[in-house]
Amino acid sequence: MSRSTFPDKIDSFRELFDLPADRIQDALELQQLKKKTTLTNDEQNRILALSSQLQDYMITPESMNKLQDAITELETFFDKNVRQYVNEKQKEWDTYVNDFNFVGTWSPTAKYAKQNLLYYQGNLWLVIKDVVADSQHTPDTDDTHYRQIAWKGDKGDIGLNAQYKGEWNGTTAYKAGDAVSVRLGDPWKPMEMIFIATKDNTGQKPTISASSDNWFPYSNTMVGTYDFIGTNTPIHPSIHYVHVLD
Repeated sequence: MSRSTFPDKIDSFRELFDLPADRIQDALELQQLKKKTTLTNDEQNRILALSSQLQDYMITPESMNKLQDAITELETFFDKNVRQYVNEKQKEWDTYVNDFNFVGTWSPTAKYAKQNLLYYQGNLWLVIKDVVADSQHTPDTDDTHYRQIAWKGDKGDIGLNAQYKGEWNGTTAYKAGDAVSVRLGDPWKPMEMIFIATKDNTGQKPTISASSDNWFPYSNTMVGTYDFIGTNTPIHPSIHYVHVLD
């Protein structure tokens, strides 16, 4: 029979302490009495009295057996109850996790399971309850079966999709978005600037010296050894020039 009361109640255990100095003689007396093979009534009563007085300082077979029984009951409870419960819940949660499945764009003729993910009008929705869809109950009007979990952001500005066409040529027909380079300075030490066409044009040379309706500088910062100030050369108003001194 188990000495443990678990799981009906929580077991209680006596708190034990180190043997104090003033109890050492009592402990030695108890030890000597227990060594005897025969005991008088007085000696038996003395053993009972000493055991009671020293119980806060002794680990007895009974206390160890109770501890072992408690551990056994705890392991048995976990194995037969907790483990089984966890395994059953694992199977249940597996179905939930497996239902977290992206099923594409919402259709008014489809059947959706709880936890399905779908697109509707560019936004992401979670099905919170099994539903047979119909055109009268769209995700944005049916909060019983759908919950929005992600929103489509505002459309951003059109990005730059330039195609480099090499050094500018007066006979080439350029399209909006084409990129060309323009050289400035001596042939043996040129400085190059990239321009992007803002609209279709031919023969309209991009220039570093002035703004243009047909071209704009790809970068507004230019570094070089050309002396714009010393040569009185005008520069595009949108360009910041860093002059590197030799």
